[in-house]
Amino acid sequence: MQNELVARHFDEIADLLEIQGANAFRVRAYRNASRTIGDLPESIATLAEEGTKALTEIDGIGKDLAEKIVKLVETGAIPQLDELREQVPAGVRQMLLIPNIGPKKVGKLYEELGVQTLDDLKAACEAGRVAELKGFGKKTAQTILDGLEHVATAGQRFLLDVATHAAESIVDDLLTLKVVDRASVAGSCRRRKESCGDLDVLVTSSDSAAVMDFVAEHELVDDVLQRGDTKTRVRLNNGMEMDVRVVPDESYGAALQYFTGSKEHNIVVRRRAQERGLKLNEWGLFKGDELVAGKTEEEVYEALDLEWMPPEIRENRGEIELSEKDELPKLVEVSDIRGDLHMHTTATDGTASIEEMAEAAKSRGLQYIAITDHSKRVTMANGLDADRLRAHWEEIDKVNAKVKGIEILKGIECDILEDAKMDLDDDVLAEADWVIAVLHYGLKQPRKQIMKRLLTAVENPHVNVIGHPSGRLVGRRSPADIDYPALFAAAAEHGTMMEINAHPMRLDLDDVQTIAARDHGIPIVINTDAHAPTGLDLMTYGIDVARRAFLEKKHIANTKTWKQFQKLL
Repeated sequence: MQNELVARHFDEIADLLEIQGANAFRVRAYRNASRTIGDLPESIATLAEEGTKALTEIDGIGKDLAEKIVKLVETGAIPQLDELREQVPAGVRQMLLIPNIGPKKVGKLYEELGVQTLDDLKAACEAGRVAELKGFGKKTAQTILDGLEHVATAGQRFLLDVATHAAESIVDDLLTLKVVDRASVAGSCRRRKESCGDLDVLVTSSDSAAVMDFVAEHELVDDVLQRGDTKTRVRLNNGMEMDVRVVPDESYGAALQYFTGSKEHNIVVRRRAQERGLKLNEWGLFKGDELVAGKTEEEVYEALDLEWMPPEIRENRGEIELSEKDELPKLVEVSDIRGDLHMHTTATDGTASIEEMAEAAKSRGLQYIAITDHSKRVTMANGLDADRLRAHWEEIDKVNAKVKGIEILKGIECDILEDAKMDLDDDVLAEADWVIAVLHYGLKQPRKQIMKRLLTAVENPHVNVIGHPSGRLVGRRSPADIDYPALFAAAAEHGTMMEINAHPMRLDLDDVQTIAARDHGIPIVINTDAHAPTGLDLMTYGIDVARRAFLEKKHIANTKTWKQFQKLL
């Protein structure tokens, strides 16, 4: 019972209570508990084994919540959640999957219009009943209709961090078995796509039956869907499905290449084999019946006159041509990062102090950070007005003088308002060391207004970087309608950087737009947007995006040393 799973249970309770119109403070308690548990560095299950007293020592976890956590860890369920699921029809719960429609709106649709299924909802939209509902209107009704198409596929894809955690946990455990020689994650998870449909794991072993037994009994496995001598398909407790295959040692590299994909990459590689009178499949590279290569990926590619290509770039976007000419880039790595320039503290919606964030960053080997709490527009996060911000910056100065070995920049995550003005005046922004300009609200505005807002920020001399430019949440909220060529041309002209936000729900810029930004010569900054010390570890997901975009260390501003970064500023 891992932290993320416990957190999801509390989030679901909060959603269902909000649908029922429960007290806002009660709903918020569950939301806060979910966030706290998700950010905990230690295992919530281990703490639960010590009893409720250990849990109540966590800020925001009272006796009632602690008892629910213990019950969940012991039994795998929370009775209150089971009751709520019975009270709220399954079709209504499905409505939570519609992008940009939260629990409050779902509750109104259910209570005031009586819709209980997605078909009911579609009919209500088409009949104009939703548009007439107070607080909705025609635009919201159209948003719902557009989102219903998303619901048809929602639940079939999972965020990269969820997929990675599950797959790597099982692979790590497999590698502890004496009968297992090699094991690896394959598929889209290995290519580090922003979301994954299902998981593939490959194993070499002297005892495939033992591997199948081990996987079937693994703590993350809920159900065995199919079992054979060398392949098992299971459903995990996070809802994902996983195939585990035991392959011959001499075929392991070929199988890894085949099941990693992408389909587009593999088509070109197989065609290349055919042009050389060879046949490539998951069992190996063959000339007639003779196995030419297959034990490792490197020997498979080498036999085809290709350099081995990192999985992240195997999308048939030019990697094969670069490999053919021995011109593959040296892709950026997490160890190249020297600074993290987007994080939050208790001044707004973070869970740690300035000093705690600085010490956590220092312990991870960073040379510099920027504390970038929210500006006042983000009222739900207790955003800062000019007076509070200046007082906050004074505290940053004090901590900067106290904590040695790391530089702390006085920053702000400043909203670009719907009317294309900055949330703080220029005289305030001028005092900052680092300004991130962002879109948080009005993401559905027409492209013309979205671009007016973004270009206002790009052209502002005090803005250093555009943070999470599209505002999307992967699989949950659609991106703003952006004219990227115009945005990047302006950013290149004005020296404004672009962020890859590493939070797995954002990954914004995405890999495609990161390539375009790079081609405009725009320095990229990879930031975690951490709201707790553990959030600093999300950097790896931003690096994944950069690697998928063929980025090298030289393309990324926060790979520079502190002195080099000062010069860039």
